[in-house]
Amino acid sequence: MTLEDFLAREDDPRATAVEGNMVVGFPNGTEGVGTAGGGRGGGGGGRGRKRTLMDPADRAAMQRQKRMIKNRESAARSRERKQAYIAELEAQVAELEEEHAQLLREQEEKNQKRLKEIKEQAVAVVIRKKTQDLRRTNSMEW
Repeated sequence: MTLEDFLAREDDPRATAVEGNMVVGFPNGTEGVGTAGGGRGGGGGGRGRKRTLMDPADRAAMQRQKRMIKNRESAARSRERKQAYIAELEAQVAELEEEHAQLLREQEEKNQKRLKEIKEQAVAVVIRKKTQDLRRTNSMEW
């Protein structure tokens, strides 16, 4: 049974939702809010008519319905918390990615600056190519 089916049974005197509290219905048409013994002013020291109990199967069904409703509400709250957590993580990821990009730009700028300074400080070294001259040698006498 779904929540909509349960709420559609409002006209059923055995199970109705009243301001967030379950009203316990009794077979003879009377209703109570879960307090045993009345408080209804029956006179005679509070000992009026005895309250007839609900069928155990109906009571179990009502408790199961209450449990299902609470479980659905809890699941909805859990989904909302999860969505908020994911949104927070996504914002943090975006912030960290931006910070990473900024740090990479700064690092590249510093590397370029350092390379430029090194080039300015370097002394121009001229490398002469050794030319091999051919020489005549007297290795042997003719």
